[in-house]
Amino acid sequence: MSKQIFAGLAVTLVAVLLTFSISAPVLAADLRSGDIITVASGEVVDDDLYVAGGTITIDGTVNGDLWAIGNTITVNGEVTGSIVAAGQTVNINGNVDHAARLAGDSVNISGNVRGDLLVFSSQTNIASKAKIGGDLIFGSGNVRVDGLVEGDIKGGGNQVAISNGVVGDIELQAENLTVASTADIGGNLTYTSENEADIQSGAKIGGKTTHNLPEVKKAGPFSGIGGKVLVFLMALVTGLIIILVAPGRSASIADSIRAKPWASLGWGAVILFATPVAAIIACFTVIGIPVALIALVLYAIAIYISQVFVGLFIGRWIIGRFREVESRAIMIGALASGLFIIAILRLIPFLGFWVGLAVALFGLGAVIVSETRSRAQA
Repeated sequence: MSKQIFAGLAVTLVAVLLTFSISAPVLAADLRSGDIITVASGEVVDDDLYVAGGTITIDGTVNGDLWAIGNTITVNGEVTGSIVAAGQTVNINGNVDHAARLAGDSVNISGNVRGDLLVFSSQTNIASKAKIGGDLIFGSGNVRVDGLVEGDIKGGGNQVAISNGVVGDIELQAENLTVASTADIGGNLTYTSENEADIQSGAKIGGKTTHNLPEVKKAGPFSGIGGKVLVFLMALVTGLIIILVAPGRSASIADSIRAKPWASLGWGAVILFATPVAAIIACFTVIGIPVALIALVLYAIAIYISQVFVGLFIGRWIIGRFREVESRAIMIGALASGLFIIAILRLIPFLGFWVGLAVALFGLGAVIVSETRSRAQA
């Protein structure tokens, strides 16, 4: 029974991707993985390129979209489509003909992004020679915008500094905002902060400047320590049920993260990012609407359950150093330990988002990897 349960989950996750076929032709793709992945200077990839690895360097040309996840991702060449990338460090030094959607601890832009730039990071740096052809949207700790932005700027951050031209409007939430004397803002500047912005002498603002104070948030049912404990207990109960029903398969999925981390990460990225896109495309057809709605519900459930497998992996890795983790009781103890560590890490400012992202990526991908390994051994 347990095998059928987890096989069904894996098949469901992969099947979501097949909704592309309902309303769109199958696209060619080049998939690569490994510790070091390089597209050499002069090399041309005439497909969408999907890569997962430790160090990823794109010196050549990708005639399509680039999807990359790894430790260090550097694009020095040209991508004629869009970029979706997540890593410890993401560097865009070349040209991107469409949009770039980036996530990382440090994101550095010194090239040209002709479409919109969406960034989630701890540190975002847009160099003076960089050019953003569309809007800049970010959620970051520290942001420095020294390059030209031809659209609007929207986002939130701790320390935000703007020192170049912005053709459109700026709408920000920031603890501290600095508008340098070299800044030239064509539209309105609207910011929400407890502190007055440092608008230096010589800065040009074509529209109105509006300073809004943050609203006082009301406590919700999941706020405060009590709420965090409740969230932890809900995840623990969910994991308890899964372990009691299918201990062997649960352990197999957790072990897949250790055995094939990059494969788990890569599959997790495909599922996490491609599923919503596939569901949206499916909604353009009448027959695809119910399929898309069901897929999105299962997608949300799968993301929630992913923390169980990652928590079990962490707990098994720690306890396994001292004793065997085979019985249901020890597995439950390992799960509780792992979930507790994840909960603590999520409380760290600016780190919580990345912990949640990593948990979702590894947990979702491990289900697919485990099912693949199980079928290969059958």
